[in-house]
Amino acid sequence: MSKLFTARPTIEVDPRNPPELYAPQAVVVKGVRADGLFYKVDIGRICYLERDEDSGYSSGGKHHSFGLVSTDSLSSERVSWLRNYLDCAFRKGWRDETLRGRLHYIRYFFQFCDFNEGAKPTTLSDLVNEYKRYHMTLDQRARMGGASALGITALNGRLNSARSFIQWGGQLSSNEILKYIPKHRYRKSKIEPEARTINLKDGQDYLRACAVYFSQFSDAILGNKYPIRVTPPNTTDNDLYWHSPRGSTLKSLPNCFDVNGNPLPKKEVEHIISKNFKSKSIGQGKRGFYERTLVFNRDEWRGGKLTFQKVYAYNLSVFCFFQVFLGFTAANIQTALDLKISDIDLSVIGSGSFARKHKFRAGRSVEFSSSSKLKKEFLRYLKLREWVESLELFSNVDDYLFVKIGEDQSLKRLERGSGTWLIRQSPLFRNISMVSSRDVRQLSGEYFIRKSKGKVSLVAKKLNNSIATIAKSYTSVDLESQAIEMNGFHEEVSYKVRMFNRETAEPISVKFANDCRAERIATGSCSNLSGHTPLRREGFNAEAPEPACGTFESCLFCEYFAIHLDFEDIHKILSLREALRITSLIRNDPEHFEAVVQPALFRIEEIVAFVSEKNRFSKEVLCKAEEEVEMGKYNVHWDRQIKALSARYNELLIES
Repeated sequence: MSKLFTARPTIEVDPRNPPELYAPQAVVVKGVRADGLFYKVDIGRICYLERDEDSGYSSGGKHHSFGLVSTDSLSSERVSWLRNYLDCAFRKGWRDETLRGRLHYIRYFFQFCDFNEGAKPTTLSDLVNEYKRYHMTLDQRARMGGASALGITALNGRLNSARSFIQWGGQLSSNEILKYIPKHRYRKSKIEPEARTINLKDGQDYLRACAVYFSQFSDAILGNKYPIRVTPPNTTDNDLYWHSPRGSTLKSLPNCFDVNGNPLPKKEVEHIISKNFKSKSIGQGKRGFYERTLVFNRDEWRGGKLTFQKVYAYNLSVFCFFQVFLGFTAANIQTALDLKISDIDLSVIGSGSFARKHKFRAGRSVEFSSSSKLKKEFLRYLKLREWVESLELFSNVDDYLFVKIGEDQSLKRLERGSGTWLIRQSPLFRNISMVSSRDVRQLSGEYFIRKSKGKVSLVAKKLNNSIATIAKSYTSVDLESQAIEMNGFHEEVSYKVRMFNRETAEPISVKFANDCRAERIATGSCSNLSGHTPLRREGFNAEAPEPACGTFESCLFCEYFAIHLDFEDIHKILSLREALRITSLIRNDPEHFEAVVQPALFRIEEIVAFVSEKNRFSKEVLCKAEEEVEMGKYNVHWDRQIKALSARYNELLIES
C-alpha cells in the first residue's frame, strides 16, 4: 500500500489573509509563533483516507515535512468539511498560536478516526460516532497516571476542537449540533490543586530585585561600564561585581577601581582579588581574573564588541523590565508581549490608559494602565531599545516593544519562557523565590484587591477580566473568607493609607460652624467670609488635594471648611460620600480611586467621627442622616447628580 503513496500539490495559506479560492486538500497553514518564528500545519492531508500516519508531534518552521498520500483516496465530503471549517476559523480572528493549536487538535482527531481501528468517516453520522468513541478514549487517558496521562486542559481542548469541526464543517447551527453532541463542559480535576507557594512578600522581593538589576545592567550598557556593580537583596557587601553569566559567584572588589571606573594596577589589587578564589594556578583564579576580566573582557566591552557578557546583560535587562512592567500593570502576559512601541503613549502614564491592544483569546481590546512610577523605568527601557537598534543586527521584529538578542546575534521577540535560563542558576537571584510571569500577574491582582479595599470591580477593570474571573483566579481564598481577611488587613494598614497625605499621626480636626461664622456650601459650610486664598488645613502635606473653591470635594481638605452640627450639613457630606462611591464604580480606574476618591472618603469618615464624638445630639442627627442616605434620600445639592450617576452605572451593568 505504501508504494501507492505520493506527494501532492500544496499551497501555503496565511490565516490573516487567506485567498478567496483554494483547494482545501492542498492547504498548509503558515503562521507566526509568539517568538517570531514561522510554523506550518499540513491540515489538508486529512482529506485523504489513505495517507502516511502522523508522527503525533507538532511540526514547526523549517523542520516541517509533508506526509505522502494516496491521491485516489481523496474524499469530497472531507474537502467540503475542511473548507467550511477553515472559512469559519479564519474569520474568528484568533491569534496564530491559537489557530495552530486548534489545527493540531483536528489532526489528532482524524489520526484517531483513520488509524485507530476507526471507520474513516465520510458521513456526518459516522463522524459523530467516531467523536463519541474519541470522547471515551480521551476520558480514559485523563483518568490514567504516568506519561500517557492526558491533562484536563488538553482533554477539553481536543474535544471542543473536534466538536467545532463537526459543527462548522457540517454547517450546523448551535441547536442542531446539540442534537448530535452535547456541549462538552469543562470538567475539573477531582484532585485539588496544590496551594500556591508564592506569597505577596515573595513577589515583592522578586520584583524589587528585577527593578534593581534592570537599573544596574541597563546603566552599565548605556554607560559602557564593565564589570557591573550590583546590589543583590539580603547582602551587606556594597562592592559586589558581576562579570560573566558563567560565573557561579559574584566578585567582591572593594577599592579596585579609580573614580573613573578604571581598574587600579594589578599589584595594588591582587591581594583583594585573591580573596574571591581558592585556585592558585597561574592560568586561572586570582592571576587569570585580572588579565582576562578587568583588562581583556573590559576592553572588548568598552570597545563596542557585542560580547556574550553584553548579550546576557541586555537580555537580563529586558526580562527584568518585563517583570516590572507586569507588576505595575498586571497585564495579560501574551497581550503585553504583543505590544509595539507605536502603541505606547508615555504622556498619560499615571493618569489614564497608556496603551490599547487586541486580546485575541477574549476577542476584544484591552487597556494598559499604571501608576506614574513606571514612566521613569519606561524611558530608561526605550533608551536601551534605541541602543540595541543602533547595533544594526539582523531583525524581523518590526517595532515590538519587548525584544531580545538571540543566540545567532539577531533580534527576536521576547517570549514567555525567555527569562528562565537567565536566572535559574544565576548568583544574582540566589535566595530569591522564583516567580513566574503568571504568578506576577496573579500576585499583582491580589495586591490591587487589597489596595482597593476589596473592590473587585476595580481590579477586574485593571486586569481586563470579568469580576467572576478575578474572584476565581486572582484571589487566594473564597470571597467570604477574603472579606474577613480584608477587614483585618485594612485595619492594620489603615494608618499607613491615611498617612500618605499627612504630616501628623493624629486625626486632623474639622471646624464646627457653631463656633464660627460660616456660610452654607454643597459639602457643608465655609468660614472664609473674607475671601482669602484657600489653603490646606494644617496637618496635610503636598500629596493632599489642593483646595479650590468650586471643586467641592477639595473643600474637605481646606483650612476654612466647617460643618454645622445639624441635619443639613451632615446630610450633605454623607450624600457627597455616596456620589464619590458611585463615580468610582463608573470610572472603574484603580489609580484614580487611589489618588482622588480614597483620600476624600478617608477625610469624610474622619469628619463623621468628629461629629459623632461631639455630643449626644450630633450623634443622633448623624444616625438620622445615615438612615436617609441608606433609603436613597439625598441632599438636594447631590440628589440629581447621584441619580444620574446611578442610572449610568446601571446602563454599564446591562451593557457588560
